[in-house]
Amino acid sequence: MFFETLFKQTKQETAEVCAAQKLLILVRELLNKELPEHYTHHHILYTANSRLQSLNESLKSHRTQSNQNLKLGQFHSQMHDQLRKQASDLQVLVDGYMELNIDVNQMNHRLHFHYDQIHYLHHNYLLYLEGRFANQSSPLFWQAVKEDVLEIIRKIL
Repeated sequence: MFFETLFKQTKQETAEVCAAQKLLILVRELLNKELPEHYTHHHILYTANSRLQSLNESLKSHRTQSNQNLKLGQFHSQMHDQLRKQASDLQVLVDGYMELNIDVNQMNHRLHFHYDQIHYLHHNYLLYLEGRFANQSSPLFWQAVKEDVLEIIRKIL
């Protein structure tokens, strides 16, 4: 009896990760891709807020320089639209990250209608980690994942 308990091997159970945790994994990975300087600052929310602040300052600059009569003014207008989309996307990722970290159970309930989409995204993320996709397709893969994750977060927030 003593030897049985001493050498008893524990059964490894594969715990199913809930949808909110899967989405949190994807959001965290997207934030790491969006904010590579995060690794030097060691706090992703600080880095994200710094980035949002710099994007908002650039937005103000381009908005004041916008002039539809000149090509350079049109450039500033296009840059303003592009930066506004980047800032909006980053803000949605940060909001989703914070909500998912606050209460996983509540978010899991709110994600009920998106289970299939989240499981599909997470499954493809795992396939990506296994190296089943070509390295050349990496930027396209992450852009598609980002768009899908942003759509889910915008629907639940």
